[in-house]
Amino acid sequence: MAGNSAAPVKFSRLKYFPAHTKETAERFVSLFHRYAYIYRPFCSGAWISANEQWSLTDTEILKAIACVHPKAFIGTRSGKASKYAVLDIDAGSRYHSKEGLQKITSLLEKAGISEYNLYRSSESGGWHLYIFFDAPVSSKDLHRQLYHLLKLHDFEVAKGTLEIFPHPGENSVGQGLRLPLQPGFAWLNSNSLAVSEERDELSPTEALNKFVNDMECNVNPYHQFHRLKAYVEQVASTKQVIVARAANSTRMAEIIPIRRDLPEEGSAESIKEVKSVFKKLPPGIKCDVWLRGRQYYNHGLSGPSQRADAVLSLSHYLFYGDPERMVSPLGYGYEDERKWLMEELLRAKHHGQSKDISAGHSDGLKQIERAANWVPPHRRGQEARKYEFEVPVVWVMANAKRKATARQNIQAAVADFEEMGQPFSTRDLKLKTCCSTDTLAKHADLWKHAQERLSGVCLAADPGEYNAGVQATAKQSQPAAPLDPKIMPPGRLAARRIVYELKMRDQRQEAQKHEAAVRAEKGLDQEWMDRVNSLLKKDLSGGSPAQLKIQINLLARELLIAPSEEDWRWLSGHISSLKEQLLASGQPVQLVIGLMPPAS
Repeated sequence: MAGNSAAPVKFSRLKYFPAHTKETAERFVSLFHRYAYIYRPFCSGAWISANEQWSLTDTEILKAIACVHPKAFIGTRSGKASKYAVLDIDAGSRYHSKEGLQKITSLLEKAGISEYNLYRSSESGGWHLYIFFDAPVSSKDLHRQLYHLLKLHDFEVAKGTLEIFPHPGENSVGQGLRLPLQPGFAWLNSNSLAVSEERDELSPTEALNKFVNDMECNVNPYHQFHRLKAYVEQVASTKQVIVARAANSTRMAEIIPIRRDLPEEGSAESIKEVKSVFKKLPPGIKCDVWLRGRQYYNHGLSGPSQRADAVLSLSHYLFYGDPERMVSPLGYGYEDERKWLMEELLRAKHHGQSKDISAGHSDGLKQIERAANWVPPHRRGQEARKYEFEVPVVWVMANAKRKATARQNIQAAVADFEEMGQPFSTRDLKLKTCCSTDTLAKHADLWKHAQERLSGVCLAADPGEYNAGVQATAKQSQPAAPLDPKIMPPGRLAARRIVYELKMRDQRQEAQKHEAAVRAEKGLDQEWMDRVNSLLKKDLSGGSPAQLKIQINLLARELLIAPSEEDWRWLSGHISSLKEQLLASGQPVQLVIGLMPPAS
């Protein structure tokens, strides 16, 4: 690799990267930060940091990826922003396997990162999982979000196991990463993990084109980073709630759907006790195991050698929940939440009966993940999905119909104004179309231009001339020149007048109907506002939980008939503050009424 001749040979860029690859090469080299780069001499096994003031040139990068650099391998550190991230999995890592990689990629896809590329970094066999974005992302923020994503799901992020790049340092220049396409680099099949293309088998141009093609074809839109960020915040928030709930015995109740009767499992006494809780046995429940899980949930470990049974029983208990003690069920799709809650319960209530947990060994809680992710044979291979609210199709169609009707009314009204040459205000348009001000604002493209054009016709233009001294007037201020009289048959003039009178009569009738409807609607709105104000006048700052629950339910009923979205959001804020006050006192909040703003 290093030259042995006495005089070094100058690198010829066109020899390895012809002129037609100039644009591709520029896109590639633009990925990398140029200062504080790193290099590893061929004769040494250690990476060395270059002077922070030195800039890495395009030529040095192209030498390295052409595999003709005479001295060393090249690597770069991150700048303030980066268009890519890399997960570095070393050959001896626990994640350097098909199962480990699948676990990482599944988590990335769940967080919104659907595009990535897998490569072998060097002859050592380590993997580089590249994640490309179509716009620069803050290096610190990108590293922070990927770090929290992996740590929240119990991945070990450490040198030699799993590292994240960009890796900007807090009080240093951070860590560097080896450039791709250098000797030892290879493309890997993400399914079989076999080498699909060796770097040594390709020319510099072919290798460059192949890598840039990966970069452009498997790119994540910038908004996917925001989706990743939102997912991390949601998981962190959920975990905080789970941890807080581990120390609180009061839980919100949820209903488990009962579909069909299955054989009852357990002793007669345990079946009877579980039936008293659920009224009817949920399908698949093991009564003896569920009761043991309830005991562990409330009291923790009471003796040695109970950890394995506690994990099994708690997983079963939390899956079905406990309506009697307000423990919400964490069924399919809630594996992470169930795992976090079991971990916190055993940490808080092991009472010194488990040596591994007392010593803080990770092996003490490793069984929890397997128990939380176990599924019965008939469900294996199916994707567990949480319930997600979807707007009913009927509502979507109704909103679309209302929108189309509103646009038709606005277009017809504007056509009438234009036909009569009559300027109009927003109020005139509102009365004529029976549309709200918000609706008119959403469809300003239909009437704004016409309003400005008709208004401009009636305004005298300012010629910018001072003419009072010469007793003259501007052309725009002079009376209009007489037009040539047009001869119109009397019958046509009478017919036009009749049509005009009929149209005006219809408009007056429509306006009267609209005014009556507005008055009736205002009366109902005022009645609703009076009822809500009478409820809000009560001072419940020191009220009992029972009074707060009654107040919340009364306001929730009024919320269902809120006259507008603005009123709905205003009342929702009051209800949320009461719910927070109730939760602060340790009381559960359960509303059986579905809350949704009225369609606008």
